[in-house]
Amino acid sequence: MLSVQRVTSKAFGAFEGIRTFYFPRKHWFPWRVRLVRQRQAAVRAKRHLWPRRSDSKEEPIFGDKDQDVLAFTEKEIRISFKKLVHYARLMKRKQIQDAYEWVDSLARMKSEPILKLLEKAMEECRDRRGWDLARTYIYDPQPGFGFYVKNLRKHSRGRYGIMKSPRNRFTIRVRQYTLEEWFHRIYIYNKVPRSMSSDMRLALQQKRVSPQMQKEWSPYLCASSRMFHRKELKWLDNTRQFDYYKVRREWIDRYKANLLRASTEAREARGLPQLAMPE
Repeated sequence: MLSVQRVTSKAFGAFEGIRTFYFPRKHWFPWRVRLVRQRQAAVRAKRHLWPRRSDSKEEPIFGDKDQDVLAFTEKEIRISFKKLVHYARLMKRKQIQDAYEWVDSLARMKSEPILKLLEKAMEECRDRRGWDLARTYIYDPQPGFGFYVKNLRKHSRGRYGIMKSPRNRFTIRVRQYTLEEWFHRIYIYNKVPRSMSSDMRLALQQKRVSPQMQKEWSPYLCASSRMFHRKELKWLDNTRQFDYYKVRREWIDRYKANLLRASTEAREARGLPQLAMPE
């Protein structure tokens, strides 16, 4: 009979391989946190591609952060301040439609005030301000302390207790990116909202668009296609074949044409002239 030897945890150590960059939570010293954050900052900086020449006639890449900012507030929310902080972390720096779907996917009854606030913000930006919701991001979600409402509650044996219910407030500040900043974030930095990429994949699966769109949407569809897109941009930039300003102008022209496509087709069906492209 074969003898079965007991395998200890140390025996598995030889098969673990190389330890990953992110160490376990144990011994998470400040110097190790600093190294991890420096590594994360270097990885983020590596994703960027910058113009190799400066052109005063071209618009800057990043717009003014204090321009095109709107604030929306919901008061007397029956959610604790700690949970509002969690909602703020979930929505920060996300596209407003993407943030709505993230909160909606939690499937919590308590999230109804947050969804109502996001719906009000989207309606204001789209219908009254005429903003492009694809370029509208949540710039600063900020929870705030409110007050408590005390109620009497009957317990067993004829006893009563005082129940405290919070009434806090939640404020979101939304900002519309400029077309130049939107191009850099989506095409160069390649951070695509999940709702946008999932809608593209769903449209291709249901054959609501032509198969040619798979090639045109390849920089945004999935993680694999985005990775190959960034590799191609890096290669073009290293071989001096990538003109940042030329690619940006062409991309912005196509984006504006797509925004006007629905209204243009409707006007052509009625025999009306086309609308001028917005600046």
